[in-house]
Amino acid sequence: MVTHRNGGDGSGGDGGAVAVIGWDPSLVREVAERGLRPVMVRDVRAHLRGASIALREETEEIVVEDITDVGDVWAGLTRHFGDRLHEDLRGIVTFDEFAVTTVAALTSLTNLPGTRPGQAVLMRDKHLQKQAVRAAGVPAAASRLTVPGSDLVRTPFPGPCVVKPVAGGGTAHTEVVRTEAAYEALLEKLAASATSPFVVEDLVDVAQEWIVDGAMRDGAVVFSSVGRYAAPCLSYTTDTEPLHIYRADGTGEDERCAEARAVAGKALQALGYTDGVFHLELLLDRSSDSFVFGEVAARVGGCLTQEAVLLRHGFSLAGAAVDVALGRPLRPAEGGPDDRWVAATSLHLPRGTIVKLPNPDRFTAPEDIHELRIAALLGVNDDPAVRATTNWQGLALVSATSAAGLDARMADVRREFAEQSLVAPTFGTGRRQRVFLADHEDALRRLL
Repeated sequence: MVTHRNGGDGSGGDGGAVAVIGWDPSLVREVAERGLRPVMVRDVRAHLRGASIALREETEEIVVEDITDVGDVWAGLTRHFGDRLHEDLRGIVTFDEFAVTTVAALTSLTNLPGTRPGQAVLMRDKHLQKQAVRAAGVPAAASRLTVPGSDLVRTPFPGPCVVKPVAGGGTAHTEVVRTEAAYEALLEKLAASATSPFVVEDLVDVAQEWIVDGAMRDGAVVFSSVGRYAAPCLSYTTDTEPLHIYRADGTGEDERCAEARAVAGKALQALGYTDGVFHLELLLDRSSDSFVFGEVAARVGGCLTQEAVLLRHGFSLAGAAVDVALGRPLRPAEGGPDDRWVAATSLHLPRGTIVKLPNPDRFTAPEDIHELRIAALLGVNDDPAVRATTNWQGLALVSATSAAGLDARMADVRREFAEQSLVAPTFGTGRRQRVFLADHEDALRRLL
């Protein structure tokens, strides 16, 4: 149940309120557990679409046009709290990549704790990030700015490169080009639809891609967890393999974890980031066998990173983000790494029309499935030509007693997810559709 206040007097608790910009149940939970009122700010589309996970009963809601627009969110907060805005609002927090600078501006306007706009911009802008870390001596790919279709802001083909939005997220609209002809064709395609400047980065020969997720207070890394992708993120823009993220601490890769933490610390210092959570990506260069800075964000990583870190280390990144927003000390992790191996995996369904989705209660060995999030809805499932790490129909967080057992368990969950779903071949021929109807006539009759 969501308590929605159309005018809102901001009442409903003595501890004050924290505004959560964008839908995130982990932040809402941590706010409520601190005796404060969670006030979720989301746009009209998110409000009408609802969420796959129910919000806490005490959650208040503010609906605005655009959660990345400072004016829209400021107006929503004013409508909700009225004259009590500065008295009741104790903090503002987000895990939405595109609202990071919005929150920084709002905390400055309200004089609340949190990241300030100058720091937030460096944690968002891929070009400025590369410039800052390279100037500090941290290895990173060279970066150039270009505007597709422009003759004034244009970068000639530099050689094999990665082209992506200057402040994007989740590998969306990110492509690898290896020839000048492919580069020119991509820029021409982007010129018709681009709404952002793009960065052109030298292509790193990536052997592996690692991540460091953590929290900072007063310029020091208070907690960090190291993870590793099964394959580099850019591979997911073209391959159909699912996304796997392993937590690496305590799995026999201690030297690599220490190296990753060291590079991450230097990069964060170069960016002047002092307080908040971070998600930092490192590329293991094949030729040098050393880490190259990829990019960093001032929010938790996707694909159940918050849940995986909590399971593995007993540390809540969401709780740390809320404490920073309140100006409080960070709570320590509850114990060391869990003995079990932990990983998150994406779940996928083929193109077509989804007519049936799985029942989470019918998966085998549920004790090894710590989170099962089904994001798909009934209807047409049409993946884009260029995929991103956010193109999936579900997510699962699983554990096992060994690396081999973990891979096997993830494969089992993916198989059961597919077997319990039913997808009609919308984009196939009429013959394929008739065969599908004949093969699944009984199942479809039961659904109807």
